[in-house]
Amino acid sequence: MKQFFYLLAVSTVLLASCTQAFKKSDKGMQYKLISDGKGKVIQNGNFFEIQYEQTYEGAGLTNKKDSSLLDSRKFGNQIATMDSAGMPPAYYKIFSQVRKGDSIIVKQLVDSIMKEGSQTPPFMKKGGNLVAYYKIVNIFTSKEAADSAYKVQMEQKKVKDSINSIGQLKKDDKTISDYLAAKNIKATKTEKGTYVEILQEGTGVKVTDSVGVKMKYTGKSFDGKAFDSNVDSQFNHMELLPVNMWAPRVIPGWVEGLRMLSKGTKARFYIPSSLGYGSQGQMPAIKPDENLIFDVEVVEVTDKKTAMADEMAMQQKMMQQQQAMQQMQQKMKGAQGQGQPQPQH
Repeated sequence: MKQFFYLLAVSTVLLASCTQAFKKSDKGMQYKLISDGKGKVIQNGNFFEIQYEQTYEGAGLTNKKDSSLLDSRKFGNQIATMDSAGMPPAYYKIFSQVRKGDSIIVKQLVDSIMKEGSQTPPFMKKGGNLVAYYKIVNIFTSKEAADSAYKVQMEQKKVKDSINSIGQLKKDDKTISDYLAAKNIKATKTEKGTYVEILQEGTGVKVTDSVGVKMKYTGKSFDGKAFDSNVDSQFNHMELLPVNMWAPRVIPGWVEGLRMLSKGTKARFYIPSSLGYGSQGQMPAIKPDENLIFDVEVVEVTDKKTAMADEMAMQQKMMQQQQAMQQMQQKMKGAQGQGQPQPQH
């Protein structure tokens, strides 16, 4: 029923917007504000609850279903601050006009985004548009009221995610088990639901929650299309992936699978979406609720002390690279400034 009302609201916005022309804003943006003119206009320092969907329109899409990039129905409304210092000026100019219940459509040409130097997904092409639909659900005049609303949202989201996760895991498990059976693949199911196929047994140290591991990996969809890898040069990062098992920064399905491996093991993980990237996915490479396959190899297993030292060294190296990049940029700016014609007196 809630989704019905959301769709009804979106339909109302679309119908109303058909009679309005887009207004030009900054940074190549155009927008439409759909409002009944009732209530107070938002003020700087207020907080607002927003429902939104971001889509892509234009060349580069192979499936229209993939046009939705972000949808707050899947992860909850957001509460933002109306802050002239923290909000991008182009958006502040647009949102400074809204009232509770208003809707906004913002369209931005991909060309202008590329011109600003922002990275865009490979499927986005020049001439295409990012189109965002916003609904101002509520406006709060105090941080306490906004925090209270946020807390209620998080509790509701927690219950919803738990219920959805149970149902999705059951669905994913059947999909994966049917896939394995059809291909006569022997894989062991972990406690939480990752399936592990051992391709080559390891003979080294066992992976536990108190060690660090360094991995080779390739991530694929179930149709065999690779979306990330550190053994395939087309993805531009060939270094081993470190995973500290006491504080892993990888998806839960990986943690489950790694506990079954040893140094030297080559394996294949079949990971249900709820133990991967969940209902949000990582568009466009990973769709919402998509099951994934990872080919992995445990290259190194180290004790916690060594792993922490390696992590510290890697962080220092990254900082040095960033500093070197900043210095290079400053030199380039200085050189460009020297090349400018001097004003005549």
